[in-house]
Formats: sequence, C-alpha cells, structure tokens
Amino acid sequence: MSNKNKQPLAVIVGANIMAKRKRMGMNQAQFAEKLGIGPDSLSRIERGLTAPRFQTLEKIALILECPVAELFLTGDDPAFRNFVERHHGDDAMSEIIFMAEKIIQTARKRS
Repeated sequence: MSNKNKQPLAVIVGANIMAKRKRMGMNQAQFAEKLGIGPDSLSRIERGLTAPRFQTLEKIALILECPVAELFLTGDDPAFRNFVERHHGDDAMSEIIFMAEKIIQTARKRS
C-alpha cells in the first residue's frame, strides 16, 4: 500500500471491529453494552475517530473471539489473508475483506 493510500491505524481497527461485530450479528447497542461503553463511544471507535485503549482492545477481542492482532490487519496484508484462511475459511475472508474495504472507503470520503 502506498503512503498516499495508507489509512490511519484507528480507521483500520475501527473497520475491523465493525465488520467482526456485524458478522457476529450484534448491533452497536448490544456490543457497546457487553463492552461497558456507550453506543456513541463505540460509534467513534468504529469510524476511526478515536482509538481504543489497550485494555479496551483486549476486551473487544475477547467479545469478538479473535486475537487482538487480528484487529490491526488489512485486506491487502498477506498476513491477514493467511490468518483468516487458516482460522475462518475462504468465505469468511471474502466477507471480512469486503466489509472492511467498504468501511475504509466510507471513512476516506468523510476525511
């Protein structure tokens, strides 16, 4: 990825959180309640406007049943593709990449 197209880390993490939350069938209110924060705070995290603290990232990963590192990976990262294929299969990888890329495109338009 060129520097021109590089997304802020908070946007990548937020997009991954949103994609995984939706994949698990939870809305923002449900997920925020499990996380112990307000839906507005979760919305800011998912949009990449604020970055969660390490303690919050650990709790998010626990709820989403994934390693914390998975929240930092992008669709064009070979490590991401290998990880998802190994742990979730091809269908999940395609869905996660699609959702994360759509979220990142939306965030780019708002910037």
